[in-house]
Amino acid sequence: MKIKTRMMNDVAIISLNGKLLGGPPASEEIKNEVYRLLDEGVRKFVFDLEGVSRMNSSGLGILISALTSIKNRGGELKLAAVNETMEGVLVSTKLNTIFEIYGTAEGAAQSFQN
Repeated sequence: MKIKTRMMNDVAIISLNGKLLGGPPASEEIKNEVYRLLDEGVRKFVFDLEGVSRMNSSGLGILISALTSIKNRGGELKLAAVNETMEGVLVSTKLNTIFEIYGTAEGAAQSFQN
């Protein structure tokens, strides 16, 4: 799992690339990046999942954990570029009712301005 963060105004766009399958390295790396940004005062987050080829239940757990951490600090997390397979998993687990999902990272970031 590779992580790349960029800022679009006051929104952190965290691009994930590879397989989101959980495990200590991936979950720690994502958690550390989220907490680093929270400590810097960022409260608006987008996880860009365009580069994620596969996700399992542990990967879902990482997303939920990040959402919880962000909400506990007064922030918001939106998902972007979710592929068809991941969207099916989010719908079947009803997590699509918890996460706002957008077609692109830019669209998700712009939605914070509305």
